Amino acid sequence: MPARHWTLANGLPVVAIGGVEAPVLRVEIIWDAGRPFEGKRLQAGATADMMMEGTIQRPAAELEAYFEQYGTNLSQPDMMDTGNLSLSTILRHAPNVLPVMAEAIAEPAFTEASFARFQKRRRQRLREGMSDNDTLAFRLITESIFGSPHPYGYNGYTADYNHLKLSDVKQYHRSHFHAGNATLFVAGQLTTEVEKLLDATFGQLPVGQRAKVPVLSSKSSAPEVLQVLRPRAQQTMIRRGRRGIRIQEEDYGGLVVLDTIFGGYFSSRLMRNIREEKGFTYGIESDLDTYRFDGSFGVQADVANENLADVRREIDIEIDKLLQTPVPGPELDMVRAYLAGSLSMELDGPFGHGYRHRSAIVKGYDPVLLLGRLDDAVRSITPVELQDLAQKYLSPGDDWEVILGGAPQVEGARVITKLKSPLDQ
Repeated sequence: MPARHWTLANGLPVVAIGGVEAPVLRVEIIWDAGRPFEGKRLQAGATADMMMEGTIQRPAAELEAYFEQYGTNLSQPDMMDTGNLSLSTILRHAPNVLPVMAEAIAEPAFTEASFARFQKRRRQRLREGMSDNDTLAFRLITESIFGSPHPYGYNGYTADYNHLKLSDVKQYHRSHFHAGNATLFVAGQLTTEVEKLLDATFGQLPVGQRAKVPVLSSKSSAPEVLQVLRPRAQQTMIRRGRRGIRIQEEDYGGLVVLDTIFGGYFSSRLMRNIREEKGFTYGIESDLDTYRFDGSFGVQADVANENLADVRREIDIEIDKLLQTPVPGPELDMVRAYLAGSLSMELDGPFGHGYRHRSAIVKGYDPVLLLGRLDDAVRSITPVELQDLAQKYLSPGDDWEVILGGAPQVEGARVITKLKSPLDQ
């Protein structure tokens, strides 16, 4: 389903998916204002978060109550590359709620009190995260894959919040959260009245300069195995990954097929071998995690301590099979059928198409081109082409690995005896 494109009075581009019979409307404004664009750590997330803390005219509680009376709420989707503000409503309430959404964008209060509340919430989240092994493993693997200086790799610490000032938030809002640096995504029942309302609200937002495309480092240190010993833990977490996966690249469609075969669905090789046949774990999966400027290909599993060595060995065996032997036709046919069905379900109806167009805005790709590549790969990729992709993207020695839990020390792993706490100053 093609999207409609037009611009509002202030030049704000609109990407819209109509054709919805129900009288509903989703409106989301998307700024090029995520981590890759920030000048100071945590600046992007703090600015987006604090836009929910009230406007010049309405304190936070009053703002929340205003939307609640219309059965809706203003939300701030947590994205890596973009700053987002979203609202879903029924059509008859749009004239009441959209102007106040625009108010939250143009006139955030940004008070010292709200900034103090934001800091308190984030510090509490850091404390809770340190008691959660899954959070710790995620922090370690992302920092390892991309590097701690990289916007996709760094983790927030108390020192970062201490260095962040309210003036940083205000400055970032002025420079990035304006109509000249945004796209408006709309899905639902589009009428002439809705288009006029969009222009009367978002078409009046301030305009500024488009954010420059950032230049991010592509350098990575040599991969290694990191282990955190937790003797009392009953399980051990395995997190593997490598960077260099871009959704805009021609290989991406084939990588989706390869990932599905390897560990991307319930009948994948990792699941059949390690869960179903050997019973080493309740679940294991691989996944492609893509952003606008980079991405990763990884494996994750939680295993009993005594099964760690066996699971790591079987993962390597399944990778080697993909490197050495073309995928058999019947197995590939089963994956083709699964992916064809998944794509059909994903694109079922206007909101399904809308999700793809929204993702394209956030990650910076052409949705028509990407869908064409996915369709071509699902229909016609060959076993030899999949083997070539495996040799390119699954080559041994390129993965970082994080092992965290109660299993004994792994030979060759670098043991982390003291984790850097997010509460460190």
